[in-house]
Amino acid sequence: MDVLITGADQRQGLAVIRSLGRRGISVVAAGPAIDSLGFRSRYAAARWVYPSPFEQPEAFVDSICEAARRFRVRLVIPVVESTVAVLNEHRVAIEAIAPLAMASREAVALALDKRSQYLLAQQHEIPIPKTMVPRSMQEVDARIAGLHFPVVVKPNQKPLGTSDSSYDFKVTFVNDEDSLRKLLGIYFQHSVVPIVQEFCVGHGIGFGVLMHGGQPLACYQYHRGREFMPTGGVPVRYESMPIWPKVQDYSIRFLQAMGWEGVAQVEWKAVQGTQDVVLMEVNGRFWASLPGSLHAGMDFPFWLYESRLGRPVRQDQPYRFKIASRYLHADLKRLELVLRNDFPISSVPLPPKWRECVDFLLDGLRWRVKGDIWSWDDWSPGLQEARKIFMYFVNRANKRVVGPTPEG
Repeated sequence: MDVLITGADQRQGLAVIRSLGRRGISVVAAGPAIDSLGFRSRYAAARWVYPSPFEQPEAFVDSICEAARRFRVRLVIPVVESTVAVLNEHRVAIEAIAPLAMASREAVALALDKRSQYLLAQQHEIPIPKTMVPRSMQEVDARIAGLHFPVVVKPNQKPLGTSDSSYDFKVTFVNDEDSLRKLLGIYFQHSVVPIVQEFCVGHGIGFGVLMHGGQPLACYQYHRGREFMPTGGVPVRYESMPIWPKVQDYSIRFLQAMGWEGVAQVEWKAVQGTQDVVLMEVNGRFWASLPGSLHAGMDFPFWLYESRLGRPVRQDQPYRFKIASRYLHADLKRLELVLRNDFPISSVPLPPKWRECVDFLLDGLRWRVKGDIWSWDDWSPGLQEARKIFMYFVNRANKRVVGPTPEG
């Protein structure tokens, strides 16, 4: 076998499997569940189920080592953040068997540490939102008066491994001082470092890049469009666009300062009505909206594979603009939230609800709007996703009919 990829349960994992498989590269698709999406792909030459990298990091590493040995792969490509984080801590064990298609240990650690990212950005005069990284409630009390609400709170690093905490540390929007103090108290109680940022209104911009030898081999920019949730999050309908010089300059300078090698995505928020941007974060891995890059003609997985094997990489022609892609399941959920006004605040001005519905329906007819999951030459994952969508809404309907279970 040529390559083992992790994250086969995610849409970006499926995109990597398809990209390499279509080039005749034999792929071992590895994921955390027997029904992982990428396992259904015709381009998966072999399949491997591994333990959860969150709950069983050491067992996960042992499993990846066993798979790499059994299939004698030439390269291991971690696709999702959880596998990147764990494998970065166990590089010696993995790379004794096969090389990892990752940046250096130090660069990956920096990409996983939002606080260090923001400090580095400030050193290189790259704009960021107003940010606070408190270490205690005393520091919160001293600095809270300088914040303008609402604010966004997120963990500096997502906790890995087992934990006795039932709290899900994810991006949260907070509207007042009392709510912020209560939330940060939970963070400090569980020794999780919080990032507090002022909420930025504006359209999301993604910049995908492949770095090699300190220089960009391929660059791609897209408008994040519709996101789930509407407050900001994972793009579910997004579109390729021309590269803004400022976005490219900031992104490349920042990645060079990180000493980055390989694929990365730099996320920006555009100031309304301008091409001015502020840095949101750097994802040191393949990004969730990778399928759109492939639809536009940017074959990042293949180029990464070739560069890691020491082969020349050439971007033969410019990518196509205004090529959109969407993740239908999450786009449906987003539409429901918008119609019900079931979200605290939107990161972009939303059109009227009737326009949201019309745009959603017309996207199913527009030739330039592709699917993240559906592909005519690899339809089995699309059928699995269609069944998942159907069962989701059937279960929702059943809950409404049956109603809540009475307590007694």
